Amino acid sequence: MLKVNDVQLSDRISIPTERVLTDAGQMHVPCKFARTGSQLYTAKQLGLVDREDNEVITVHREAADVFDAASMATFRSAPVTIGHPKDDSGKSIVVSASNAKKLQVGMLEGMPVQDEETLGGVLVLTAQEAIDSLEDGTQELSAGYTCDIEDVEGVYFQRNIRANHIAIVAKGRAGSSCRISDEALEVQATEDGAIEAQVAQAKAEAAEKAKTKASKAATKEQDKLANKAEKEAAKAAAKEVKAEEKVAAAEAVVEKEAAEAVEAKAAADKEAEEAKVAEQELETAKEELEEVKSEDEAIDLTDELAVQVKLVDELTIELESVKVELADAKLAAEQSVTERCAAIENARLISDFRDLGDKTIEQIERMVVEDQMPEKDLTSKSDVYISAMFEILVDASQGETPMGKLLRAQNIADATPVAKPVCKVAAARERSTARNKA
Repeated sequence: MLKVNDVQLSDRISIPTERVLTDAGQMHVPCKFARTGSQLYTAKQLGLVDREDNEVITVHREAADVFDAASMATFRSAPVTIGHPKDDSGKSIVVSASNAKKLQVGMLEGMPVQDEETLGGVLVLTAQEAIDSLEDGTQELSAGYTCDIEDVEGVYFQRNIRANHIAIVAKGRAGSSCRISDEALEVQATEDGAIEAQVAQAKAEAAEKAKTKASKAATKEQDKLANKAEKEAAKAAAKEVKAEEKVAAAEAVVEKEAAEAVEAKAAADKEAEEAKVAEQELETAKEELEEVKSEDEAIDLTDELAVQVKLVDELTIELESVKVELADAKLAAEQSVTERCAAIENARLISDFRDLGDKTIEQIERMVVEDQMPEKDLTSKSDVYISAMFEILVDASQGETPMGKLLRAQNIADATPVAKPVCKVAAARERSTARNKA
């Protein structure tokens, strides 16, 4: 790392025309005096002894260094001078307490203000010569400072920038935009390599402007893409939420039906318990009947015995009826949940229906058939017909089956409901009633 302490480097920018004269004769001038970016120097200006004096060196100033808090603090109330101070031999000198009274013509008002790429603030000019110089056309500022020059594999960077003063200059070598400049060591037209240095500086300035323009365009395009991506993400999230709501509704229906099935099972268990009690009572009655039959006086049945026999028959019939009804209730409860879940699953498989929470099995089957066969008028078709068509569609969705081929070949004529099976318990009750009447 090369430490530069004896050379005054500078940033320069034109002074704006927004000037204010106070009643005390002072002039307040808004300004910018330093910036980030790349600047050109000769090796001699940087004190690089291993390079040719007139070799042009690019030095970079990064935002982290320009806007470093410690660096910015050194610009607080920085003194203003006319030109960069020099000694009798022409060498640049720093402004200090010993020479400030002679050199200082104003100061920066407070702390500098950070912009996107520059440092600025308000200059307070207290000396008439400084005001006159400005009014006569001296339009540029040059910040004098010291810094460290860091060599990173042949690429040079400014580090640890420390301000000394802000000079009013007529012309800096870097043009009218804010840049590092060194008026005291400005390349002269008679020096070797001066023209090359000026050309290189112009190229660097053009490249920097092009880079800035391209960066802004890229940032704008990235913002557009980011906004588009955010909108697409929001749309996808909304669809996902809607789908989740539909799934949740379907799951709620299934849970409700499962709860109803549990309740039905509990009721069936209660009926089973009651049936068990009735069966025990029947067994007790049978035992009492056998005891009566074992007695000699029971040979001739009394009216009371006849009543007991009749009661036993009625209880037997009632018990069988309860058992059948209990079995039917259990089967119906299990089949209801199973069949409905299967209908919902098949409907989603065939037609991708989701909102089926409040639909019966018949309604679900009709919705699917109408969706898959829009060309047919199914309004007058029976539920049996619709159910048969639904089964065909289910088979078709799972591949070809013999039953599906047969039904499609026959074009599925209106189905005839199967006759209701005869209840054996009811038939037995009727026979018992007939016997009792006889």
